[in-house]
Amino acid sequence: MLMASSSALAASETHQIGPYTVSFNMNTNTNYQIQTPNSTVYPFATVYTLVISTDNTTGASIGITEYKNLTTATLETNEEIAALRMALSGINVTAPVEQVIDNKSGFLLSGKPFAGMTNVPSGTVFQQAQYWLDSKNCECGPVSVGTTLVDVASTYPQDVTKGILSSIHVTMS
Repeated sequence: MLMASSSALAASETHQIGPYTVSFNMNTNTNYQIQTPNSTVYPFATVYTLVISTDNTTGASIGITEYKNLTTATLETNEEIAALRMALSGINVTAPVEQVIDNKSGFLLSGKPFAGMTNVPSGTVFQQAQYWLDSKNCECGPVSVGTTLVDVASTYPQDVTKGILSSIHVTMS
């Protein structure tokens, strides 16, 4: 596991996770650490993760899921699945906001914990964004397919999360 520490305002970060180069800007002077745990291999996909943490309740992660076969990349489907997962984790999710991330179509979900459902401090906002690196329309119907999903989850304040989402760039090395 690789660990780095940073605190420079507007410092650009570039890290290698698996076969991907990930760059982003935290746009904060808060101290944080970056870890790149080993990839997780499943029969259907490999997941590469980068974890950014400040303390036990404030952090973010960038996950890249590389599917072995084409899978549905239709944003509406991904929005519903992500919102359901957040709700099952005790988060009261707001409606998704469509947004461009890394020059691709994506979405952002936000939410606060339901009262008494988590051990997270009151007022913590969870944010999750997703986009596909290689989404394309399928001839099989009104759906998109792809193999590489990028997922950003954060409990940082909105301006820090916005900094990550507005500057993230993922490329295959």
